[in-house]
Amino acid sequence: MANQKGKDLIVGAIAGTVLGAVTALLLAPKSGKELRSDIAEGVQQASEKTQQLVTDVTTVTSKAAKQVSAQTGEWIGKAKSVTSQVVQEVRSWKKTEEGSGATSAAAVEVVEGEAAVEPAAPAEAAEKSRQELTFVR
Repeated sequence: MANQKGKDLIVGAIAGTVLGAVTALLLAPKSGKELRSDIAEGVQQASEKTQQLVTDVTTVTSKAAKQVSAQTGEWIGKAKSVTSQVVQEVRSWKKTEEGSGATSAAAVEVVEGEAAVEPAAPAEAAEKSRQELTFVR
C-alpha cells in the first residue's frame, strides 16, 4: 500500500513538472525555434529530476530493507536461543523428576509470550523462563 502511494507521488510530481513546464513555454511569447529549445530543456530537467528521485527512493528503500533484515535476524536468533534454553531446562528438570521417582509430569505451555512450567516445576525455573521471554512482548 505504501509502495503504491510512493509510485503515485512520483508519477504526480513528474506529470505536474512536465505540464507546468509545457504550459509556461507555450504561453511565453517566443519564436518557434526558441520555444522548441525551451521545451527540450524542460524535458531534460524533468528527466534529470526524475532520475535523481528514483535514485533517492531506491537508496532509502534499500537501507530500510537491510535494517529490517538485520533486526529480524537478531530477533530470530534471540528466540532460538531462549527456546533452546527452555527446552534444556525442561529436559533437565524432567530427568531430575524421573530420577527421584516423582510421578507427575510437567506441562509446558506458552501463554501470551511467557513460558509457564506447570505444575511440579520449581518456581525459580518458571521465573527465569518468564524473564528470558520478556522481549517477545
